Amino acid sequence: MEWMLQVVDEIDDAVGALRQCSLGLAAEIGLAAAGVLGIGAIGAAVVTGAEITLICSAGMLIGLAGVLKIHGSRLSPGR
Repeated sequence: MEWMLQVVDEIDDAVGALRQCSLGLAAEIGLAAAGVLGIGAIGAAVVTGAEITLICSAGMLIGLAGVLKIHGSRLSPGR
């Protein structure tokens, strides 16, 4: 009976690890997609002749998001 509980526990651990991996992967894909959309929006603003202050503000926000992502990955203990 004890070995059955051990097997169930191992299966539960494997499912938990896969779920955590999929959540992390989804977050990374979402971050990359947001960056691409932001860069595309800046490009569209440049093409349509938007104000330079708005374009620079958007560029600074994308840069800040990148810096925070790099800083956060350095602080996380799992990496």
